[in-house]
Amino acid sequence: MKTGVKRALVHELFDKQGGRCCYCDRAMIIMPRGRDQNRPDAATLEHLMTNRRKGWTRRDNMAAACRECNGMRGSGMDWLMFKTYRRGELWELIECGLPCAHRRG
Repeated sequence: MKTGVKRALVHELFDKQGGRCCYCDRAMIIMPRGRDQNRPDAATLEHLMTNRRKGWTRRDNMAAACRECNGMRGSGMDWLMFKTYRRGELWELIECGLPCAHRRG
């Protein structure tokens, strides 16, 4: 994907998501080109289904994620499981089990 197209897609997804990371829901920032792109809160383009799992670079498979989450996820974990983990919800399920989570409804 060309840099200009990629940058436009990051902006589009950033706006669509209200400037929040698709995983941890933290506020992100869009950095000017060439400026401190390694900040943990910098918006990045993320494949929801990774290339390793046949996730193509298409709009319906992309989201904006903060640099920290994008770097942590890797290619082995499903995006929804990682989102559950990053928001602390996974531990709630493990701690009280599915019946407890179901009762809170």
